[in-house]
Amino acid sequence: MWHSVWNDAGLLNRIAGLVAFAAICALALIALRWVAARPAFAIQRVVVTTPLVRADGGHIASVIQQALRGTFFTIDLAAARDALQRVPWLKSVSVRRQWPATLEVAVAEHQPLARWNDSALVSTDGVVFEADYGDELPAFYGNDGAASEITQRFREFSASLKPRRAAIETISRSARGAWDVRLADGLAIALGRNDVAERWMRWISLSERYGAGIAQGGQLAAVDLRYANGFAARIVGAVLKDDTAAAKARVKARVEGKAVEKKPMPRLRHSATSSS
Repeated sequence: MWHSVWNDAGLLNRIAGLVAFAAICALALIALRWVAARPAFAIQRVVVTTPLVRADGGHIASVIQQALRGTFFTIDLAAARDALQRVPWLKSVSVRRQWPATLEVAVAEHQPLARWNDSALVSTDGVVFEADYGDELPAFYGNDGAASEITQRFREFSASLKPRRAAIETISRSARGAWDVRLADGLAIALGRNDVAERWMRWISLSERYGAGIAQGGQLAAVDLRYANGFAARIVGAVLKDDTAAAKARVKARVEGKAVEKKPMPRLRHSATSSS
């Protein structure tokens, strides 16, 4: 068999041609790599194509300079992008080449919504990120991974407060899932773990209907909504009277549209009582 192969001139020519072609391709590839790595093709300009609001342009330039490895043809765009993702305020980054020697960078920045556990920030997308920010923001408190859910609750609760021109100062979700809200005027609202949205809207409805009458002449400091149909309240400086009008007001504040004789409800109290 080997004797017949070596005597086959046509086959030998074809094999020699393939070997020569492979050698030429290898040499061409080596040559291209050598040329592509020449300083003549180095990146000479980096352009940020989107306006920066909070991110530091100098920091971005410094990171790009450190991340630049190679020339226009050999630079690792993924590595440059990953390095820029760690710059404060940057939400997303795209990097592309622009012939002959330009690197274009497009970025999107986080929009701050709240502070997170007194150590970071939460964006309007519910993403936790680290950056310096000096302006006032509401405060979110919760376990890792809870920022998105708290952001959603914050939006829902804030929307219902707009007619009252009230604002949320803090909102928290405990490890056991209990929700607590403090308004900018100091009112603390305990919502518990269950039926949170329904309890919140019940409070909004009652506060809109009875307003300052709930405080009975004092200052409403805290409300506990962890009851099926009523709530407990802590009132500072209230002067409680047992006359008929005051008693009726307390009944109305406890249960909207229901007579207490039909279905007794928890009474308003001077200190919030615990409940599940």
